[in-house]
Amino acid sequence: MLNFVLDHLLLIIIVCVVLFVILPFILRIASTIIKVVVIILILGALGVFGARFLDNSNEPIKATHEFATKTIQPAIEKELSNADFNYDPATKKYTIQSGSFKLEGITDSNKADVVFKDKTYTMDVTFLKDFIQKQIAQQSQTN
Repeated sequence: MLNFVLDHLLLIIIVCVVLFVILPFILRIASTIIKVVVIILILGALGVFGARFLDNSNEPIKATHEFATKTIQPAIEKELSNADFNYDPATKKYTIQSGSFKLEGITDSNKADVVFKDKTYTMDVTFLKDFIQKQIAQQSQTN
């Protein structure tokens, strides 16, 4: 065994230098290079997308809102004109029932449950707040 070590002493010294000196140095440089590349990619992405990126990401949201405002909201408002409205001032619960759906909610909340074709959905009813307030006022005057 000692003969093997003495015969290959130079090779063993070179391997030890590579493992304990050169390899850690290369790994430090590689990690630094990777960090620099990641930072350049992030800055490049921000430069490519820039401030317009957020504006462009809002366009589908605006289109969906416009679609709902122009199609769904008028259909609901037409349906509401023939609907029955009940309000309980003690619990602040209201119920709007038409031939197609039933809407149940609380006046303090922007959310309400809509029952449509035997399925219940929770939705934001902010666009109906004026209608609900008018119906509550009308019901209060008749009582």
